[in-house]
Amino acid sequence: MVNYKVASTFQEVTEAWCLVYKQYLAASLIMPNELSVFTFPEYISSNAAVFMGKKMGHTVSTVSAVLDSNQGLPLDHYYKSDLDQLRQDGKKLIEIGLLADTRAAGNFQNITELMSGIARFGVYSDHHDYVIGVHPRRMAFFNQVFGFKQVGDVRDYGKLRTAPVVLLHANGIDLQSEQFQLNREIYSTPMQFDFENRYLFDAGKFVDPAEMSDSISNFIQKIWGRQIPQAA
Repeated sequence: MVNYKVASTFQEVTEAWCLVYKQYLAASLIMPNELSVFTFPEYISSNAAVFMGKKMGHTVSTVSAVLDSNQGLPLDHYYKSDLDQLRQDGKKLIEIGLLADTRAAGNFQNITELMSGIARFGVYSDHHDYVIGVHPRRMAFFNQVFGFKQVGDVRDYGKLRTAPVVLLHANGIDLQSEQFQLNREIYSTPMQFDFENRYLFDAGKFVDPAEMSDSISNFIQKIWGRQIPQAA
């Protein structure tokens, strides 16, 4: 049996992103790095949450989400104009990504469990406009199960070795979304996951801001082989 939880420690976060690394590397989506971890810089933030499934003490599945902020979203690198249009329409965006699962490939029930779990971070944070980049062949599944609709053209996702990606959007509380059973369950059942005590990349809680900024920059450099801009 798989037990789902919100990552509450740095070790759990890195375990989850290590699983992402292993699966993405095996699929030739990324290049190796010395940390054996994969993430996007935008997820190293107090606006993010990591959701994970554990079985017999081992992490077997994971997905992450990040709230929109001045830092932007990972998908802004490819769909900024489309996302900006949603922002201009008053949408409070939350991006879902970094999905990995060691269980049976193509098992949509596993994906459904992960998605319904991380979607509750949007409920908790009052961000109800979910965006996700998926392979075009998965578009029908996300539409039929969650009500996602295409809002961007199919493009090559350069950060994942030019894998094709399409931008999808769904609002969890609009009338059309209510027809989907999973959406009704997400918004009607009591919150069972502890997002309040999720692990936070928060400079003020652990180290001084300059040291935290340097640490994150070094962390990303080892994953991506490049520096990221220092926080002001």
